[in-house]
Amino acid sequence: MSATDRYSHQLLYATVRQRLLDDIAQGVYQAGQQIPTENELCTQYNVSRITIRKAISDLVADGVLIRWQGKGTFVQSQKVENALLTVSGFTDFGVSQGKATKEKVIEQERVSAAPFCEKLNIPGNSEVFHLCRVMYLDKEPLFIDSSWIPLSRYPDFDEIYVEGSSTYQLFQERFDTRVVSDKKTIDIFAAT
Repeated sequence: MSATDRYSHQLLYATVRQRLLDDIAQGVYQAGQQIPTENELCTQYNVSRITIRKAISDLVADGVLIRWQGKGTFVQSQKVENALLTVSGFTDFGVSQGKATKEKVIEQERVSAAPFCEKLNIPGNSEVFHLCRVMYLDKEPLFIDSSWIPLSRYPDFDEIYVEGSSTYQLFQERFDTRVVSDKKTIDIFAAT
């Protein structure tokens, strides 16, 4: 950084933060792309490692960057509101974002619950309905949803489910069950 940057009205880390944001906005660093290492950024901006860490930490907290242990720091994919991680259906999420939703079923089948019985708190000899779907937001694939529904608790779920129907709505209307909590495991990777 030039000497004038050091004496600007902004704190030094805020200047670095803004420059990183500008680089992201201008496409220097694309969504999913790794940014330079802390050492490389120290050299690039002629600042201390503490300054770089503070700028990056702020951008991570804002959801602009994501840190992967042992991998580096990457530009976060298009930011989707955290409502996606709340307990509501995907259709409700789309409505809250003002966007159209769609799904495409990849797989739906009855399978043994043995591999999942402990996590689902059901007997090992039970069956589950495995429903795997690509979820689209405004015609763009957003994520793959893989659900394991215990048929001992929700009999015939596999027979009443129709592609495009809301699973949360089926739970509520057919089984008089309102989903108040759920557990999601999210794996993030670049599409190929």
